[in-house]
Amino acid sequence: MKNSKKYKNINFFKIFNHANYIFAKLKVMFFYRFFFGSIGKKVAIYKPLLIVNPARIFVGDNVSIRDGVRLEVVVTENDFLPGLTIGDNVNIEQNVHIVCGCRVTIGDNVSIAAGAAIVDVNHPYEDVNDVGKIGNRIEAMNNFVEIGEGALIGYGAIILPNVKIGKRAMIGAYAVVTKSVPDFCTVAGSPARVIKKYSFENRVWERC
Repeated sequence: MKNSKKYKNINFFKIFNHANYIFAKLKVMFFYRFFFGSIGKKVAIYKPLLIVNPARIFVGDNVSIRDGVRLEVVVTENDFLPGLTIGDNVNIEQNVHIVCGCRVTIGDNVSIAAGAAIVDVNHPYEDVNDVGKIGNRIEAMNNFVEIGEGALIGYGAIILPNVKIGKRAMIGAYAVVTKSVPDFCTVAGSPARVIKKYSFENRVWERC
């Protein structure tokens, strides 16, 4: 009897989750697609926290964007249009913040775990005579972030400007990535450093 009740509960949540997914897809079809730069097939956007300048956001096919996600494109120069590009088969989990002031590119088959942050903007602080709020100062020109195909960005990880994450790289939880990561590597720590890399010669992951 107890097992039967548990099975019914499982079925209920399966149906509920599927209905939530369908609703998220319908919002894309009948609302978001009119505002984004481009948006592919089978895209689900749940309950975003913030979307800024969606006309400069380009989304591929089969993308899932979960609750609390911030997708912000910051236009700092009138004659320059930044761009945030998200590839195919990408999942962006809850409370991820992506801030693009120049160029952020997320490759195909990338997974971004909850609470991660990806930013290509700086807040210059050097001018001590500027009484303006440092948080309102934006420096983005010529900056970039590139996330390679098949990479995984771990829970709470932070990707800072001018960083390229290699193909199928693994970024550990809460890592702070300040410099580029090679293909087929695992990084961890703050600042992040390579702790493993795949040896195609030995066909094994090797500690560094």
